[in-house]
Amino acid sequence: MRKGVRILPFLDGGVQEGGRRAGTENMPAIVGLGKAAELARLNMTSRIENVSYLRSRLLTGLPNKFDHVVVTGHPRNRLPRHASFCVEFIEGKAMLMLSNSRRVAVTSGSPCTSRALKASHVPIAMGLPHALAQGSLLLSFGLENTSADVDYVLEVLPPIVDRLRQMSPLYAKFRKAGKGGH
Repeated sequence: MRKGVRILPFLDGGVQEGGRRAGTENMPAIVGLGKAAELARLNMTSRIENVSYLRSRLLTGLPNKFDHVVVTGHPRNRLPRHASFCVEFIEGKAMLMLSNSRRVAVTSGSPCTSRALKASHVPIAMGLPHALAQGSLLLSFGLENTSADVDYVLEVLPPIVDRLRQMSPLYAKFRKAGKGGH
């Protein structure tokens, strides 16, 4: 902070934090965080390998289940547990609701924009067309996830995509133009 700038303390009390905030550091929490980091580091490599395998299995399996899906992000240089893709002709929010009803936890954008009814800024910044970015879906993998979970998503998602495409005016227009579809 620049010298001479006066601020009001966040909490009144002692001067431990230079008069900006009263209070004492939460030592048990600080020690606990250190121990948690130590434990996380022990099996980090095997955990990364496991979630990377599950993520890759999902992302390579999706195009075999339905057409017009675009995997977003770099094929290898990406977060190990993050799977993101866009499904053409349908909205991510609709896929989200139907997926969640089948006990598949997904999101269609970052949490900070979850209430906005617009395409995520991330696929748009990646150069994807707005209409395709509307169909963004994200899944994250954790320690508890298994290959059976990936199989379940690959089983559940295609009928959801098919159902939503049957209601999609964009997909109807695409099919009418004779560009494909089933």
